[in-house]
Formats: sequence, C-alpha cells, structure tokens
Amino acid sequence: MPIPGDILKSGWGVLRLRPWHLAGVFTSSVDAESLASNLGPDYVIKYGEHAPGSSDFSFADTTSAPRT
Repeated sequence: MPIPGDILKSGWGVLRLRPWHLAGVFTSSVDAESLASNLGPDYVIKYGEHAPGSSDFSFADTTSAPRT
C-alpha cells in the first residue's frame, strides 16, 4: 500500500528511525507534524529527499527546510 506522498521527490518525511519506517512524505510541515502526532512519540519529521515508490528517504540532521 503506498504511503502519503509516495510520488514526491522531496519534502517533509514522517519516519521512525528504529526500526525504520517511512510513514509519509509531505510538502507541508503542518501535515507531516499532524501525522507524526497521530502515530506517536517514536515518529519524527525531517526534511529530505525521497525515492518515489520506495521507503528510501535521506535527510540531514535538521528539522528545517533548506534555504532557496
């Protein structure tokens, strides 16, 4: 079953680090925070790059979006 934002190449990822689980990728940090809150304290949000159609998500160790 696809995750929310499965086709996005970058955005706010909702993830659990251990064990790894990518729950969704969003263009809005508010939407990502909402899902993370619903999933519980093990889930965090990170801005990063996503490989569409997979659970691959890479991020820097920060919660802020890159400056453009």
